[in-house]
Amino acid sequence: MKTSEQPLLPGVYLRSFADPQALSAELADQVASRLRQSIRERDSALLVVSGGRTPAGFLQALSALSLPWEQVTIVPSDERWVAAESDQRNSRMIRQHLLQGPAASARLMELVEEDDGTPGEAARQASERLAGLHWPADVVVLGMGEDGHTASLFPDAPELSMAMAADAPPVAAITPDSQSIVRLTLSARILSDARMTVLLLQGDDKRAALDEAIAEPFAIGPMPVRYFFHRPLAIFWSP
Repeated sequence: MKTSEQPLLPGVYLRSFADPQALSAELADQVASRLRQSIRERDSALLVVSGGRTPAGFLQALSALSLPWEQVTIVPSDERWVAAESDQRNSRMIRQHLLQGPAASARLMELVEEDDGTPGEAARQASERLAGLHWPADVVVLGMGEDGHTASLFPDAPELSMAMAADAPPVAAITPDSQSIVRLTLSARILSDARMTVLLLQGDDKRAALDEAIAEPFAIGPMPVRYFFHRPLAIFWSP
């Protein structure tokens, strides 16, 4: 399986794969190795994963690998303010593609729970629940939109500055004009401190957006993904 590796910035490298299957298999192996190491060191591991269609193959590949899943906690990077049974819930996608087979015994932490009254209250309660976990995360796997958003850190969200601040709470409610549904997202601070951070991309449009962001990595403006270029980052891309 043909792959290539290219440094983009100090600590940031791009791994290009011939197809999504090759990418998913390699990324699953690397993530599982990191989780096993964390379990050996402190008897637990914390994995943050994004939603959407792109991670599905990777999550399925990871779910089939053998490791002490009962010692792994999984947190969505962000969540839509929709009912638990909605197809738009990221946690539902995680359950369908990752919490299967050997991985069924892992613990999934929801960002939105049934009795949360408002998005703001849900963000506050989720921040309290997540504070009890062992941060920083061992692995964070992010995606990216063509506008440069990652997790639900959208460039047109009025709350973006707060969610990207150094003293941001773990979880923020986000109301971008471009989205019809309110989101909850982990803050940039929580997402960026991981022992292993991955940006998972697929397709030529995402590659073009990445190239645009990398061309001006220190630019102030849209494309919140640039925040993650200033710390170690592995970018996995396939057509």
